[in-house]
Amino acid sequence: MFVDKLTQEQRQVVFDLAANLAAADDEISEEEIQYLQDFSSAYGIHYDLDKADIDIDALLQVMNTRQSKIITLQELIKISYKDGHFGEEEQEKVFLIAQKLGLNNPEFMLRLEKWVRQGFDWVYEGEQMVEGL
Repeated sequence: MFVDKLTQEQRQVVFDLAANLAAADDEISEEEIQYLQDFSSAYGIHYDLDKADIDIDALLQVMNTRQSKIITLQELIKISYKDGHFGEEEQEKVFLIAQKLGLNNPEFMLRLEKWVRQGFDWVYEGEQMVEGL
């Protein structure tokens, strides 16, 4: 998992941003909750969804390498797809964060989103094959 390449402080930022993003459409889905629970459990992060008032600019200061910035965006797009679609509110927030990170090149963002979507397709296809056995 790419998140393993982040520091613990950076993982906390990803969790906080993901929890904030999950509420962007005013409804946190069961899939988003499961993602956040799994993330917090896997990385020893306190599970807390009350992230409405976070200081995004301050949090993003922790993402000080290109690698950490890309992984952050990848994880945010990933949670956005957990409820089945990358909604308009979520897209706007992710693109705003990308802009703040200096990674708002449209071609790059499309490539990143495609990468995440292909990952979901890969997992889904594997689940279908395994269940079909």
